Amino acid sequence: MKKGLLVVGHGSRSDAAKKGFNEIVDILRGKTDQYIVKGAYMEISKPFIPDVVRDMVEENIKDIVVVPYFLYEGIHIKEDIPNIIEKLNNQYKDVEFRIANPLGVEPVLADILLQRVKDID
Repeated sequence: MKKGLLVVGHGSRSDAAKKGFNEIVDILRGKTDQYIVKGAYMEISKPFIPDVVRDMVEENIKDIVVVPYFLYEGIHIKEDIPNIIEKLNNQYKDVEFRIANPLGVEPVLADILLQRVKDID
């Protein structure tokens, strides 16, 4: 059975932000052969989550892990994305959806912040 990994970003009107999101999706795609990796946005930018899920289902993907590309468990993580996925779960009864945790508090993120400081010193 094909497995899908759906990276979900917030969405932005900024072309640079969309480019950065697409780059992280491409990097992730290159790091795994266990999943078919796609990216979608929660709002503002296209493609939206339901559109990409439809495409994944059309590719016969029956197991989709949704990975929020967000730092913290704010309202989008606690309510908005789960509500979108619940609607999709009702629409695609034969697809299993699971939602992973956002990036959260990870020591490697502090290391990246320190590197950013060093980059300008």
